[in-house]
Amino acid sequence: MSRAGEPERIRQSAGYYDQMFDKGGYGGVYDLPYWHSGYLPLFRGVLGELRRLGSRSVLEVGCGTGAFAHLLMDRTTVPYMGFDFSAVAVEKARERTGNAGVFFVGDACNRASYLHPYDTIVCTEVLEHVEDDLGAVANWQTGAKCVCSVPNFDAESHVRFFRDEKEVLARYGDQIAIRQIARIRKPALPDISWRSYARALRWYRYRPGQLLAVLGVGSFEQLGGWFLFSGEKR
Repeated sequence: MSRAGEPERIRQSAGYYDQMFDKGGYGGVYDLPYWHSGYLPLFRGVLGELRRLGSRSVLEVGCGTGAFAHLLMDRTTVPYMGFDFSAVAVEKARERTGNAGVFFVGDACNRASYLHPYDTIVCTEVLEHVEDDLGAVANWQTGAKCVCSVPNFDAESHVRFFRDEKEVLARYGDQIAIRQIARIRKPALPDISWRSYARALRWYRYRPGQLLAVLGVGSFEQLGGWFLFSGEKR
C-alpha cells in the first residue's frame, strides 16, 4: 500500500504513459523482445497460470507494447485481445506482433473496454498505476478467471505497492476469489540477454553488492519482485 515518505506521484494521464512508452522505459525494456525482457519471469508465471486454469480466451488489461501478447501468440493458440490507456503502446504492440486487429486503446475503468468476449482477464503491472483500481476490477465479468500481478516495490508512477500476501488479499479479496499467490523475483537488469549480463558482470566486478544482485542473490524483499495472483471474479 502507499507509504509515508514515498516519492512524489506523477499525474496519471495518457500523455504521461505515451511519453514513457515512446522512450521505451528504463533500459529500453518496453521495446525488448520478450525473451530478453526483465519481465520474462513474470510472463512465464502468467502463462503457467493460464495453462493451469485452462483459459480459452484472454483479455489483457494494460497490454503495454505487447510483449506478453507476443509470448502468448508464439506459445499457444489461445484467442487474445488486449487494450491499453496509451495509444503509443498499442501501436507498438501492433508492430511487434504484426497483429493489429487484437489491440485497441481503452481505459481499465470504462466498462466499454470489456465488451469483447473473454473467459480470462490478464492484468499485470497495471493495478498499482490506477487510482481507482477497485473500480477497474469491478468491471470484470463475474466468474471470469483472473491472472494479475502487483509489485512489492515503489516507483514514482505507483499509486500503491504491497509488502506481503496479506495486503494483496486485503485489497482484492472482496472482488476476486484468490486461490493462489506466488512470489516472483525481479531481475536486476531490464535486459536479461547474455550480452547484457556479460556487460554488467564486467561493470560490477569490483562492486560486490551490485554483482550479487545481477546474479540474483538476495531475498524477494531485497531484490524486489511481483506478487502473481489468480482466481475467479466474484
